[in-house]
Amino acid sequence: MIGSSAGLKRALDAAKKAARGASNVLLSGESGVGKEIFAQAIHNAGARAAQPFIAINCAALPHALIESELFGHAPGSFTGAARDGRPGKFESADGGTVFLDEISELPIDVQAKLLRVLQEREVTRIGDTRGIPVDVRIICASNRDLASMVLAKTFREDLYYRCNVIEITIPPLRERREDIRAMAEFFLARYCTRMHKPTPEIAEQALQQLESHDWPGNVREMENLVEKIVNFNEGERIADASLFLDGTSAPQAGGAPAGHRGEAVSLKEAERVAIEAALAACSFNVTHCATLLQVSKPALYAKMKRHGIRIERSLRQPA
Repeated sequence: MIGSSAGLKRALDAAKKAARGASNVLLSGESGVGKEIFAQAIHNAGARAAQPFIAINCAALPHALIESELFGHAPGSFTGAARDGRPGKFESADGGTVFLDEISELPIDVQAKLLRVLQEREVTRIGDTRGIPVDVRIICASNRDLASMVLAKTFREDLYYRCNVIEITIPPLRERREDIRAMAEFFLARYCTRMHKPTPEIAEQALQQLESHDWPGNVREMENLVEKIVNFNEGERIADASLFLDGTSAPQAGGAPAGHRGEAVSLKEAERVAIEAALAACSFNVTHCATLLQVSKPALYAKMKRHGIRIERSLRQPA
């Protein structure tokens, strides 16, 4: 999955240079662009590759447990604490790399303690006074503008500069559309292998549809979409990706555009066209169709009845 766009090449070149050293790295970019993949790659290409790589999603840590998770706790330091104490993520990553994803979500008080860890290269467990030396490289990531947060006093300026020794900006997928074809084929091969399915051909029309999509969810959205396609594909050539891209407009048999595309139609008519196209795409398997349209099976049957859509079971696959 090698990128060809100028923005991605700059990011990859910077990551290769960062991997040679041990300075802290800040990865910036929209959600889903692959910041953790970059962090793992920097770790794997560096001198710490044989040591632990520990990824921490700061936004997912419960506020009451953030310090304990990061720095550990001493025996009996708080209600529910482990009897023998427990090391935190920084101790566990000693010699390796700690990846702090969404570092912007750390509370200000925890930011101050993290800054001390980065400056002193030691952690102090909750309920203890003894500093424990740690040797870790820090790679941080954020989909928010940390510089603006510094101005707004919601992110510590000193921590920002400590983390931002090397900054790498990963461009969103819509700014590197020339990478989309290679990525689609990469994920298609990956998920077909995982699901033990033959890898189908992607038609030019489908590739153009992928290239014209804006990808608000970036690489993560692309991966999820291809995984969905593989789930429903039975080895046939992928001729039309529009149904999977937006879940509303759907391909008709023979790859023609969904009904009345480009014309004003009623919501009722649009729903009927979408259901009929989804049924055709799922070989008239109602269970698969309900999953694809993200409705319950009873709700789909009710909609089919309302629109007068019938399935001749003697000619179709069982639902």
